[in-house]
Amino acid sequence: MRILVFNCGSSSAKFELIELDGARAGRARIVGRGVFERIGEARPDALLTQPGVSAVTEAGASDHGDAVRRAVAWLEKATAASALRIDATAHRIVHGGPHLFGPTLLDADAQSALDLAAEFAPLHNPPALAAIRAVREVLPEVPAVVLADTAFHRDLPEVSRNYAIPREIARRHEIRRYGFHGIGHGWMLERYAELTGRETSALNLITLHLGAGCSATAIRNGKSVDTSMGMTPLEGLMMATRSGDLDPAIVPILCEREKLGPAEVEELLNRRSGLLGVSGVSKDVRDITAAADRGDADSKLALEMFCYRVRKYIGAYMAVLGKPHAIIFGGGIGEHADRIRASICDGLEPLGVRMDPARNRAANGREARFSSEDSAIELYVIPLDEELYIARAAARLLASRSNA
Repeated sequence: MRILVFNCGSSSAKFELIELDGARAGRARIVGRGVFERIGEARPDALLTQPGVSAVTEAGASDHGDAVRRAVAWLEKATAASALRIDATAHRIVHGGPHLFGPTLLDADAQSALDLAAEFAPLHNPPALAAIRAVREVLPEVPAVVLADTAFHRDLPEVSRNYAIPREIARRHEIRRYGFHGIGHGWMLERYAELTGRETSALNLITLHLGAGCSATAIRNGKSVDTSMGMTPLEGLMMATRSGDLDPAIVPILCEREKLGPAEVEELLNRRSGLLGVSGVSKDVRDITAAADRGDADSKLALEMFCYRVRKYIGAYMAVLGKPHAIIFGGGIGEHADRIRASICDGLEPLGVRMDPARNRAANGREARFSSEDSAIELYVIPLDEELYIARAAARLLASRSNA
């Protein structure tokens, strides 16, 4: 089965045409892939690759619909149009809203639910919806599957799902903790199960998705039972530009003292806080680390706060789970920053976590266990492959429908 996966961000669009040997097969062949960056900006670009062929840099896309049309046209050219076969398309949606969990075959009802869910993720859902509509235009006969980042957390227990506000208000406005990065957390769960030969339903894990956006998830018996992001991706860990957890009373204080409106405060907390806000240097851990090494006190504090908050969530989730089988790091920071991983793990020894420093340094950018032999809890780096996870989920859905 060949599935064309689209993974859209607010100003980017990644795509992969993946050939699967069965819905859960470890074997997958990439027919072609690419990424459109800085979509809608003055100088957008695109990097397209094909197995055995050098990467091609091309002019970028004016919008996400344009990115889809360019991707399909390039695949037709790269594979020779007569040989291009696409059995389905699959799309990542950041927020499925209160009514759509995935994977879901796109139809009128699903499209309507996605349109309504856009209010929950106004920066991310609309670009993905534009891509979906463009796909329906250029590939009208190809079935489309959508998978929401919130889907992995759809069965959060009531005790971790709800906020302590009046129940009638929460129900009226569908205010609850939805959770995000579910595709990444789901991939870490499935891949750890494959690596260790265990069933996902038997696993208790703490998974850490650490990148520009950051989240932690407690997984019991293969199910998400708590996660750090809430109704929106702003809650939880300190991130590149998001504040993460803070006292809600800070919002009206900022409105009053800084003469800001609610939307301006939300913009400050989403785009000017986190690592960027504390360091005053950058949102990129590499830049902040370099500044800290030069003696910049605010950069040093930003890194310490970042690691402290992750460590605090690990401790909290150990209280939720008991002893997990493993703590897994994924995402750009989690996969590539050994100093960050070491700092997060430092102090967890009383809880049975012991890191091997040499293994940790060697784990950057690769799939590896970096816990010591005497660690009671395994430590892993598992690089994310969201596109393959999405393709597998779509293939399983389509297979189940054909067998029904």
